[in-house]
Amino acid sequence: MNRRTLELLLGPMRAVRRAGLLWAGSVAALVVMTVAFWPAFKGSTSMYDLINQMPQGVVQAFGLQDLGTPAGYLRGNLYAFLLPLLFAGAGIGFANSLTASEEDAGRFEILLAQPVSHRAVFLGRAAAVYAWVGLLTLVTAVVQLACDPVVGLSIGLDRLASTLVLCGLLGLFHAGLALAIAGFRARPSTVLGVGLFVAVAGCNMASLFPISEPLKPLAHLSPWDWALAGDPLVNPTEAWRYAVLAVPAVGLTLLGIFLFSRRDVRAA
Repeated sequence: MNRRTLELLLGPMRAVRRAGLLWAGSVAALVVMTVAFWPAFKGSTSMYDLINQMPQGVVQAFGLQDLGTPAGYLRGNLYAFLLPLLFAGAGIGFANSLTASEEDAGRFEILLAQPVSHRAVFLGRAAAVYAWVGLLTLVTAVVQLACDPVVGLSIGLDRLASTLVLCGLLGLFHAGLALAIAGFRARPSTVLGVGLFVAVAGCNMASLFPISEPLKPLAHLSPWDWALAGDPLVNPTEAWRYAVLAVPAVGLTLLGIFLFSRRDVRAA
């Protein structure tokens, strides 16, 4: 890898370094605070009684079943909604900052005046997005594993790894969508709006549609269902769940690179 190619990757990574560190710090703090309350939940009976009085469909929708077990506690408080949403938001935000926002501000014109291709520029930014989402996933794993023994929370390493990988791939899926939109048109508001809408809509489909019999089959159209419906903190994850998230993520990213290479860069 020559110096120019390396800079096409490292430059974008440095450009969102502050945002990446803020995302990592926020996720780490969320994990620490959530795990710290495990002893209180573990010994509480009133919380279980309250949950048992709720309709079973609601309990399933919000991932509150078995809240007294380590897997149920982590699912209900972290891995059913909060962390997947944060990963999706981070992926969309990184993609938007490094592509549509940069082009909208006119900084791509200066970069493309150098002897580099449109494809190489966009590919370097896409790789930086993937790298930051990967680092965010790694930070989450390290903090989780460091905190669990302190409060006596025991969860299988393989189950935790599967869940984190699926959350990371879910983030990359939404990042890929954002990159595809940015490749088509450099409108930061459009990239953010569509990306976040798809993330929230997918979350709602996977969690709320199963409550309704007519809508239940449509829940399987959601990437959230592909990633988390198998309850990876409890059950072994089928290989197809990884593939059905990774393949579209890469495909959407390649589409964004292709679309960007076929159009003129937007002037500031």
